[in-house]
Amino acid sequence: MNEARRRSQAGYTLVELMVATSIGVLVMGALTSVILTTVVSTNVATSRVDAANQVRGLQLTAYDDMALSLIPTPAGCGTPSSPCTTQPIVLQGSRMSNQAVGTASAYTVSYAWSPAAHTIVRQVSGGASRTVAADVTRFSWYVDTSQMHPAVVISLTVTIDTYNSQYAQSQSMRFYPRVTGP
Repeated sequence: MNEARRRSQAGYTLVELMVATSIGVLVMGALTSVILTTVVSTNVATSRVDAANQVRGLQLTAYDDMALSLIPTPAGCGTPSSPCTTQPIVLQGSRMSNQAVGTASAYTVSYAWSPAAHTIVRQVSGGASRTVAADVTRFSWYVDTSQMHPAVVISLTVTIDTYNSQYAQSQSMRFYPRVTGP
């Protein structure tokens, strides 16, 4: 009778439980690793897109302003050997109104970098300003007169912080103002 009772109470041995637990821990560890790798990859991809959007926003906005302006004349900086970092880019040009008959009106637009706020702000003719690039951790510009057509060269670094990682993208852009004289 003792033998029959032992068989009816059959269960898992301690060794079987330890093996099953070990396998479960390995599977959970592998799944956790896959999930963490996916999260990190997603954060990096999102950071790259965010940084590219900041650079592109500045590039698209500045392109139109540069195309309608004269070459800026910075004081004390603005050469390849001494680029401006704290002095804003001040562009002067003229724009046509949207009316059927009209004359071009003068305008001034400036791009200023705030190292404390990590932003580049655009302001038109003393009016309201707006941020055209955020997360900018480095910024400089100069006028390149080494070629037939002078160009404004802007260099910036956008750094995106996501959780425990950083992604930085640096970009240099050349803009060719089309207006040649006052």
